[in-house]
Amino acid sequence: MLFPLFVIVTLLEIYVLVSVGESIGGFSTVLLVVITALIGSTLLKQQGWSTMAKAQNAMANGQTPAFEMMEGVVILISGVLLLTPGFLTDILGLLGLMPWSRTYFIDQFLSKNASKVFSQNNSAFIHKTDSSEDKKPKKNGTIEGEFWED
Repeated sequence: MLFPLFVIVTLLEIYVLVSVGESIGGFSTVLLVVITALIGSTLLKQQGWSTMAKAQNAMANGQTPAFEMMEGVVILISGVLLLTPGFLTDILGLLGLMPWSRTYFIDQFLSKNASKVFSQNNSAFIHKTDSSEDKKPKKNGTIEGEFWED
């Protein structure tokens, strides 16, 4: 599924670059691609630092920075899209750097994949205590634990 998507996006990028090049000229097209890359890299740096600050703030307040980590993944993917030359990938990359659209992407991903993530039937819990019997070396390497099915 990934390979056909890669081929289609590449062909669309070439088509758009050639069409824009015919309209405004080759030098202007290249200059426009470079300008969008510079704007994107500036936004990438700004949004990356902002997301890291939000994650540190959440951890300082004793919260898990789960949403901020997902934002970081979207920012990373957006950075890769911005590094890819072309207008379509630049547009998608810039959309991933905007906070309102990044939240939309994350919400859509979670709504489609929440059942896969949160519906695990098997759970395992292993607990090692720091008692005196744990300090003795065990010959068979057995780990005590609990297992249950929901």
